[in-house]
Parts: sequence; C-alpha cells; structure tokens
Amino acid sequence: MFTTKRVPFSIVFPFAWRAVLGFIIYSSIICSLYSFAGWENLAIPFVPVATIGTAVAFYVGFKNNSSYDRLWEARRIWGSITNASRSWGIMVLDYIRNYDTADPLPAEGLQQIHKKLIYQHLAYITSVRVQLRQKPVWELHHDPAHEAIERIKEFRQCSLDKELSRFLSVEEVEEIIKHPNPATMLLRKQSACLRELRQSGYLSEYYHVDLERMLVEFYNQQGACERIKTFPFPRQYAFFSYLFVWLFIFVLPYGLLSEMAKFSGWHVWLTVPFFTIIAWVFNTMEIVGDTSENPFENSINDVPMTAICRNIEIDLRDMLGEAELPKRVQAINNILM
Repeated sequence: MFTTKRVPFSIVFPFAWRAVLGFIIYSSIICSLYSFAGWENLAIPFVPVATIGTAVAFYVGFKNNSSYDRLWEARRIWGSITNASRSWGIMVLDYIRNYDTADPLPAEGLQQIHKKLIYQHLAYITSVRVQLRQKPVWELHHDPAHEAIERIKEFRQCSLDKELSRFLSVEEVEEIIKHPNPATMLLRKQSACLRELRQSGYLSEYYHVDLERMLVEFYNQQGACERIKTFPFPRQYAFFSYLFVWLFIFVLPYGLLSEMAKFSGWHVWLTVPFFTIIAWVFNTMEIVGDTSENPFENSINDVPMTAICRNIEIDLRDMLGEAELPKRVQAINNILM
C-alpha cells in the first residue's frame, strides 16, 4: 500500500516506459506513411473513433469500480479481524478464571493460559497472512507490481514455519504446517483448549459459548479472505476491458490524422504526442484496474496485512502486560506491507 499522496516516478516508470515507447513508434510510422508515402487514405473521420473511446471509458470505469470494491472489501475484512482480535484478547483475560474448579490455579498459572491462547491467536493471523500471500495459479507470472516488492529485502516472504516459531513451540509448528490449511487447524486447537478449560472449571458455560462465537467469527473472516483470494476477477470483464482498450488505441491515430490535417501539413505530426498521451491515459486506467483486483498478491497495492498483524500483536501483548513489545511496521520506499 502506498503511503504518499502521489505515486513516485520510480514506480510509474516500469509500468509506463514500454507502452509509451510503443505508442511513439506506432504513431510515428503512421504519420510517416501519411506524409512521405502519400497514404492519405489512412486518415478516417474522428467521430466513430471518439464513439469507441467513450464506450471504452465507460467499460473500463465499470471494471475499475469493481476492482476497487474487491480491494476495499479486503481492507474491511482485515479491519474486522483487528476488532475481533482485540475482543478476543479482553475476553481471554477476563473470562478465564477459577470458577468451579477443584484445582484453582495461582495468578501465574492463569497468566500462562492467557498467554497460550493469545499467542495461538497471533500464530493464527500470521498463518492467514502468509497463506493469502501465496500466488494462485493465475498469478504465477511476474509483473512490475510484484517485482517492485521483490527488490526490497525487508518485504521478502519468510516461510510459514519461521513466522509461526515466534509464537509456538517447535513441536506445535511441525504439527501445524503438515496440514493443508494451517490457519484452520490453529482455530481447531483453540476450540480444543477452550473445551478443556470448560471441563476443568476455569471457564463458565456462558463464557465458553461466547469465546466459541469469536472463533466462528474468525472462520467467517478467513473465509471471506479466501473467497477473494481463490475467485479471480471475472475473466470476461478483465479480458474484454483489455481488448477494448487496445482496439481503441489501435484505431485512435487514424482518427487524429484527419483532425490534425485540417490545419496544415506539419500539424499531422502533432498526432504523435496527442496519441501518446491519450493512449497512455487509457492504458494506465486499464493497469490500475488490473493491479487492484487481487489485494492479497504481495504487490505494491496489497492490503497492508503485515502492518495490521503487527498492530494486533502489539495490542494483545500489551494486554498481557509484556514490557518488550515489537515496533510497528514502517513504510519502506513509501510502501507499507
């Protein structure tokens, strides 16, 4: 996620330079054929070209709105995970007490149970984050949005076992990563812990039900993330948006020729800069939609899940009374992950 108001040129350039160079060469060839080879029939009326451009603008706008909806929904989901995580922390700390147990625990023993449940939750959100940033089948190719992240050493993905080792023992990590969906199994372990606490009398029946509802909420939010992750933006919209944009770009210089030729012979060469600007605008609109439709792909437009998870970790460990808290994730090169 960009943290600055304006996107720096160093980010725009990798997306733009090939297309801009191609636009200049393409329009220059057409102008040369018109001016030097006498192919005056290349000029066509601008009205049908403008009509195509208007239709394409509406279609691309629809696609970009839909892409933004996917991005914003993903951010709202992680906002819900943040709120639910804080609720989980205060519930664990306040609900788990010596109620009907025949073997009451001292304060240190209860603190260990609180820490175990909260650290398992931190392992859970970490697992969700790492799983979401794995590339799906349709995103195995490289593009500038991914390459910009891969060039930054601090943003390189660590393995799941290394990430989980911050919160779980070696034995627990080895057990969890064997499953196809480690995050799901971590919630299963949380539920088993709650059941044992209820049976031992450290958790009342009402509080047990309340905490189980929180686990269901985490499943719901995880499922919402997986829905966005595993279901791509509908290909019929994405493909035809791409096709229509490039169809418009292909016919645009022929329409501009007829308009520029109305003034004088040398004005025909104004087709090159005007075509390049218009084509770049439409191509950029298409790219913006493409780079927004998948918000969990470890690219520059990602939902900043690493920063969100760190904020949750700081809040929950602070609730535990820990003094040595990790630092908040800072943006690097104006990108927050």
